[in-house]
Amino acid sequence: MPGPHDDWTSEASSALALAGFLGLVFFGFNLEPPPPAWLPLLHLLDRIGQRAICLPFLALVVWACCRRQRSWRPAVIAAGSVFALNLVVLVLKVGLGRGQPAPADPSFFIGGMAYPSGHTANIVLVYGLVVYLLGRYYGLSRAEYFALWSAVAALSVLMVVVSLSLNWHWFADLIAGLIVGGAVLEMTVAADAAMPRTAFDDGLRPGLARGVGYVRRVATSRIRRNPAS
Repeated sequence: MPGPHDDWTSEASSALALAGFLGLVFFGFNLEPPPPAWLPLLHLLDRIGQRAICLPFLALVVWACCRRQRSWRPAVIAAGSVFALNLVVLVLKVGLGRGQPAPADPSFFIGGMAYPSGHTANIVLVYGLVVYLLGRYYGLSRAEYFALWSAVAALSVLMVVVSLSLNWHWFADLIAGLIVGGAVLEMTVAADAAMPRTAFDDGLRPGLARGVGYVRRVATSRIRRNPAS
């Protein structure tokens, strides 16, 4: 099955693409207040990264995939991934405590909740999961993959621009959110690949029981191989 990075096989090309993306956003936009007439549109666009908008969309795709596969597997993968993202973002926000741009103080550990941006993390993970699940269970063509991942990239850039324009996040907050969302998405794909092919085909509870047993066996095996650790 083709993946989102099939054509990006060199570290150099990935680094250049990332540098270009960061340069485009950093040099193309500033923190000047937007015209008041723009505010209703900016607030509307900001909602694309809210859980109340993106999660129902993901739930619809998960439901369709579960019906097609006749398995709880897509639901378990999506639920575990979303939970992991929210947990990681919450821990980072509370632990780092960075303030918002309004007071013009970029310091950490001052009790803020700006770093990383949950909106940009949601964009990458939730909409990325939509593309991944559709590709896995509906067999998307390479052209369809390219179009959908391009849409996710466009939404990510749009979310960065909107948040910067509204002065709700520092630039680094937004990039950190993209990175966190991407990291959790990659771990989700890896976890799905490691899961037995027929997991959850006969129901949710038996699948969870087998999953717990599998984790225990792996942990026990590693402890026996490395008793000193």
